[in-house]
Amino acid sequence: MIRHPLAWCVWAIASLGAAFIDRNPLLQALLLMVVINVGLPHRRNPALRHWKLGLALAVVPIVFSAALSRFGHHVIFTLPAIPVIGGAWSWEAVAYGASTGVALLLTVAVFATLQANVRSADLVALLPRPLYRAGTVFALSLAFAPKTIASFQALLEARRLRGQRAGWRSAPGLVVPLLLTMLEQALQYGESLDARGYGSRRRSHYRPLGWSLFDGFVIGASLASLILDLVLSPQPYNPYLDLAPSLPSAASLLSILLLATPALRGTPRMDHATNRA
Repeated sequence: MIRHPLAWCVWAIASLGAAFIDRNPLLQALLLMVVINVGLPHRRNPALRHWKLGLALAVVPIVFSAALSRFGHHVIFTLPAIPVIGGAWSWEAVAYGASTGVALLLTVAVFATLQANVRSADLVALLPRPLYRAGTVFALSLAFAPKTIASFQALLEARRLRGQRAGWRSAPGLVVPLLLTMLEQALQYGESLDARGYGSRRRSHYRPLGWSLFDGFVIGASLASLILDLVLSPQPYNPYLDLAPSLPSAASLLSILLLATPALRGTPRMDHATNRA
């Protein structure tokens, strides 16, 4: 399995490059299967449950592109002179929105796979010493978002159990207890950092990050994929010039297949004690 988080970061960068550099629908479909195959061993991880958000992001560009664009020769239908949406709706606009939507879906899938395999503490540990404190503050601020939502839902449930209204009109009554809850959690974070000696001496590592031969193999394959996309990639797919996508080249297919290297090791063994340390 991949041990070092830097290998996952390089793989994620190469995957995002493949998703946006050449938005050929055939390559996007192949890349989506590759990302699903890489994340399949972690399908029970809560980070991979954001597929609904990815599907929503994939549909929105299609609707906006078809409704706002008036270019293209293959007309689906023509609406009367209605503001904003009136005129000819074309298949080119739908195809352009679909390629953009699939790229956004791939972005969500890549980041979900990265979140399922890499701990935020390990990513912060990779930062150089001058950026370590800023990275720690940023990571803690991101951790407050889901905790705020959970606290808000707990307050709503408490109001329901007491027989009080839980609609939008009850929002002003939730501001003060929610603020107090978040301040208490912030104080707990500060006390825990102070107890661990944060900022008092040289940074230490409770769980040192190790390298494996497979990490180097994944980094090499990802860098090769990114170089192939940047150097040997053909003209990006543009449905307004040619609605039918061209057959991908051998270099483009190879760049996508190289991103499947993390799936060669199969299902990893998860040590929950060390991952929660």
